[in-house]
Amino acid sequence: LWMRNKPYDILIAEDEETDAFFAEQAFSTSDADVHIHIVKDGQEAIDFLENKAPFEGAPRPDLILLDIKMPKKDGHEALSDIKSNTAFSDIPVIMLSSSTAPEDIEKSYKNHANAHVPKAKGLNEMIEFANLVHEFWFVRGCLPEKA
Repeated sequence: LWMRNKPYDILIAEDEETDAFFAEQAFSTSDADVHIHIVKDGQEAIDFLENKAPFEGAPRPDLILLDIKMPKKDGHEALSDIKSNTAFSDIPVIMLSSSTAPEDIEKSYKNHANAHVPKAKGLNEMIEFANLVHEFWFVRGCLPEKA
């Protein structure tokens, strides 16, 4: 198995504080060596990627988790911006949503999401998700090296 010896950076765009807290806790208890960065909406996610204030010097994430329903810029809009920008289009994006509506799932993939996953129901499910992300993306899969 291939593993790099640097921590992975995960950007989480989530406006619900409880969900963001669960995600942060879940990844901190998983086997993944990660740094979690949390933003509150899709516009902040784009600002983070572009190192705009207040995110100057923010690292390029290895993986992005995007909630769909957020203020200012929703997850679908942020995903479209990410995947249409050649500087960021290679970063894998997992859409997290309480919606399993076929139109939301289809829109995620049409905008080039790497996955559409229903939101975890509680901390234990989120820990299971974090472990699956670690196993698939950081242990089995190969991600692009950061510049």
